[in-house]
Amino acid sequence: MTNAPAAPLLDMRGITKSYGGVAALAEVDFAARPSSIHAVLGENGAGKSTLIKIISGVVQPDAGTISFAGNRVSFQSPQAANAAGVVAVFQELSVLPDLSVADNISITRPPKHFGLIDRRAQRRRAEELLARVGCEDVNPRARVGDLPLSRRQMVELAKALGRDPKLLILDEATSALTAADVERVYTILHRLRDEGLSLLYISHRMHEIEELADTISVFRNGRHISTFGKGAQSDEEIVQMMIGRDVSNVYPPKPVRTA
Repeated sequence: MTNAPAAPLLDMRGITKSYGGVAALAEVDFAARPSSIHAVLGENGAGKSTLIKIISGVVQPDAGTISFAGNRVSFQSPQAANAAGVVAVFQELSVLPDLSVADNISITRPPKHFGLIDRRAQRRRAEELLARVGCEDVNPRARVGDLPLSRRQMVELAKALGRDPKLLILDEATSALTAADVERVYTILHRLRDEGLSLLYISHRMHEIEELADTISVFRNGRHISTFGKGAQSDEEIVQMMIGRDVSNVYPPKPVRTA
């Protein structure tokens, strides 16, 4: 007897969003389950960014419904989404360069003592979260702007985990990381999945999708084309879904040179 799949943590129905008469998303149905890494693929303009901005409260849909953890929701801001357990790490980092690592990690919920920020507790919390993402070498007192870009990206991930997400959205999360940090992130994401988190992973790197994703959804021209399990489609079939035509028509074989 097989176990029934878990009910969706996130369930979106008929989501539509237009900008200036151009549909960024058109009647999209999309669901994400707990304990899963769900990759979202598509070319530029496919609707991936609009999808995750709606999920995380950055923009609101023109039509459609969203349920999260069994409740009908309408996130009017990222803060509202965060409070419900939806946290996004966007490609454009949100860490503030002039503040310390510890200040950045606890910027929305600093630990307090008698109404004042408890600096010692804040540093301890930063140390714990940095250790969770394998960055024990980062000093919580360090100014974020003085860190290499790869370390700033890891601080952003530690900050996101500090918000106790149920759904963690990662937009091109490894774009600025070193090879060692990429492997570290893979390990972290697999552990978070095993702890019950739902993860949405936006990437154009097929090898990352093969390494990480349990489930894959393909978007094209603002529409949800297909969702399938890992290994159900070849890379060529996935690319064909993304571009809407046979790959050989896009990259035809080179003509054979004759003497």
